[in-house]
Amino acid sequence: MNGLSRSSAGHRALAAALACGAAALSPTDAAAQVSDVRAAAALFPDTVHVGQPLRLGVTVSVPRGMRVRFPFALSAGEDLEQVGEAEIGKRRTRSGTARAYYRLVAWRAGEHEVPSVRVEVLPDGGESEAFEIVVPVPTLVVESVLPANITGLELRQALPFLTPLPFPLLLLIALAALILGWWAYRRFGSRAAEGETPARELTAWEAALEELKRLVEEWRAGVLSPAAFCDRLEAILKRYLVVTEAWVPGVPARAVANGDGRLRRALEFSARVRFARLGAGYGGPIEASDACGAWIASRHPRDEDGPAEPSPASAAGPAGEVS
Repeated sequence: MNGLSRSSAGHRALAAALACGAAALSPTDAAAQVSDVRAAAALFPDTVHVGQPLRLGVTVSVPRGMRVRFPFALSAGEDLEQVGEAEIGKRRTRSGTARAYYRLVAWRAGEHEVPSVRVEVLPDGGESEAFEIVVPVPTLVVESVLPANITGLELRQALPFLTPLPFPLLLLIALAALILGWWAYRRFGSRAAEGETPARELTAWEAALEELKRLVEEWRAGVLSPAAFCDRLEAILKRYLVVTEAWVPGVPARAVANGDGRLRRALEFSARVRFARLGAGYGGPIEASDACGAWIASRHPRDEDGPAEPSPASAAGPAGEVS
């Protein structure tokens, strides 16, 4: 509310100054035209705190056939700073009025005599000479942000960077650190001491069987359509063949069946589902995945530590899917 009343007071001061025509003019030969020029400046608000932004508005009215040129920057001094560029508006044709606004910030408390604004007036036709007018600016009052009564205040002495702590507090901190260290060792250090064996990198056929297991799990969860299942199934088989048989893309995967009846029927089922959207006459996606897994496992010897990986269907549970 206070800022609004200050702004209204500034507008009233600007209107009054325009009515009076208060402007300091430099001597020129166009005395008749100079007498018709009116100019005024106002601060919005005229009372601020240190560091609070305000606006200086300058309004110039000239006769028809003349134009106004405002400065882009003001000579504000050390304690008063212009912030940003000036907002210069176009001259209104009917009233002949032109306005410019400057954003200012004061950095020292007290009364500030804001420097006058020098504005250049130029004729459009060039028949008369250009002249300059000097627009005075009202006094700016800047209030301090400190309390009004600051006499008799005593500042506390600054503490050193490392202030020694009392012994009981140091003892508590040390005890807490010991408890935290013991918990961290029990939580993480014992695992490192056991020397867990790093995971072995899977071979191509082991990776293929793992992918088939995940594929079957997703099918049983109901997140795959039959066509999407068969797309993934053939992609797994082709990645395996690229590594183990140097399989060239473009060659049908069924060409590697080599008389394996289960694999051939699985691939024929996959082709019907993917291209003809037909799935009858066969055991469904689970049986196709089981056939591919059994064919891959049969092509590799058993591990020395145990049997070869089971087929995806036998690992996931009994088959009972509806294609």
